[in-house]
Amino acid sequence: MILLCPICKKELLLYSKSYKCLNNHNFDLSKYGYLNLSLNKFKSGDNKEMIKSRTLFLEGNYYLPLKNKLNEIIQSFNLNSLLDLACGEGYYTKSFNIKEKYGIDLSKEGIIHASKNDKSTKYIISSIFDLPFLNNSFDIITTIFAPISDLEIQRVLKKNGFFILVTPGEKHLFELKEIIYDDIYLNPETNIDINGLRLIKQEKLEFNFTLNSNELIKSLFTMTPYYYKTSKKDASKLDSIDYLSIQASFIIQIFKHI
Repeated sequence: MILLCPICKKELLLYSKSYKCLNNHNFDLSKYGYLNLSLNKFKSGDNKEMIKSRTLFLEGNYYLPLKNKLNEIIQSFNLNSLLDLACGEGYYTKSFNIKEKYGIDLSKEGIIHASKNDKSTKYIISSIFDLPFLNNSFDIITTIFAPISDLEIQRVLKKNGFFILVTPGEKHLFELKEIIYDDIYLNPETNIDINGLRLIKQEKLEFNFTLNSNELIKSLFTMTPYYYKTSKKDASKLDSIDYLSIQASFIIQIFKHI
């Protein structure tokens, strides 16, 4: 896999523990093994609190059916290389059984956690909208609950490669929203068009799970977009809740690069 310098877009080559390009731009591997190719000097992506919450919830395997389903899909392709966009702390990425895989995220805290706990994946701090890879690099690209970087997906996905997109279903976490909001809304299930890619399959995965502690309930809330959009008054409605049965609903779309 050829990496590109984020400054001049020349090839990056590995020399001992550093990557360098022909213009002598240098990027050192961290002690945990990840590579920071972000040019953003300011902190971005999920912070330490959000990564802690995501880890507590996800490592409890409450979303295990989704993880298993994604692995089933990926294994059915029998391909060699995968890129997980906005991989966060690497919960899904580390489970993917594929020969060569990369995880990309802007969150340094997320990438540090992922690198510490998964040596089977090469993790990079970088924007998903400016990927440090050559054109036509990957057989499979995944995006799980994250924005879609249309142009970059088209660019780095091989011809006849697959893009797997996971978005929330209409009633995803409905019971959580019932507690927080007076006016409850359903998630929109919209058809997504990506130029150059053809939708070949779509399915809905739904299941129920139970959280039996206030810490877990708040961890789930903290890792959702609702955390940023909810007033402190409404968020405080969760303070007295220590048991909650919730429905998970996911839309899984599989596209092929034509």
